[in-house]
Amino acid sequence: MGERLQRKRVIITGGTSGIGRAIVLHAAQEGADVAFCGLTDEGASETLQAIQRYKRRAFFRAFDLSDLAQARQFTREAIDFLGGLDGVVNNAGTNFFRGVLEATQEDIQRCLAVDFYPAWAICQEAYLALKAAGGGVVVNIASIHAERTNPGAFPYNAAKAALVALTKSIALEWGRERIRAVAIAPALIMTPLADAYFATFEDGQAERARLEHHHPVGYAGRPEDIASLVGYLLSGVNHFLSGTTLFVDGGISSLLESPPDRS
Repeated sequence: MGERLQRKRVIITGGTSGIGRAIVLHAAQEGADVAFCGLTDEGASETLQAIQRYKRRAFFRAFDLSDLAQARQFTREAIDFLGGLDGVVNNAGTNFFRGVLEATQEDIQRCLAVDFYPAWAICQEAYLALKAAGGGVVVNIASIHAERTNPGAFPYNAAKAALVALTKSIALEWGRERIRAVAIAPALIMTPLADAYFATFEDGQAERARLEHHHPVGYAGRPEDIASLVGYLLSGVNHFLSGTTLFVDGGISSLLESPPDRS
């Protein structure tokens, strides 16, 4: 077990599967006490047991993050349980892929209700606790689609771009309180959400291989690739990194043209 996050108190949304679960486990392994949430209880007990094996404290709630009142209540309860706060990781989200012509106002609102508004509300609730701790860091899990996107990826790309803009605003407005904000933009990461996407194809394995091949490294990322970077950011080892977006994308954002993907 590492010690880079010893005595750190962290809130992580969407922590029961995929990237979020990897972040929760990595943070606990590195010594942090963790509060996390999920849409349902599925996967929570296994995650809690893993945290306990690392001898760290854990707090969990299952609820729909699009209910901002519940999101705010969860944040307050988490801060009380943890006894303060050093970091927030806004990871929860899901795919909403339409086209600009096909998208309805309801589609856009549903997307923002899950992929953007909760992050904003949680950050608002976390501000005073982060300030009281003498500073901290907000990590927002965005997407490569916030910068380089594809036809038919709206309004998901718009919500992730808004998350990047939120990151910049927090960095600018809260920096004097030593509160930093960084966005992470993954490309194709193999998660249950990605598996569900590939399952929609007649030959899902072929489609996965096609997308992986287009990444310069030749393969997809793992949830642990995101979790390790989040752990570094939460550690505060680098206290000058703020207001920027870090791409974890196997080099694909360096291409002149990127093939369609659904990360």
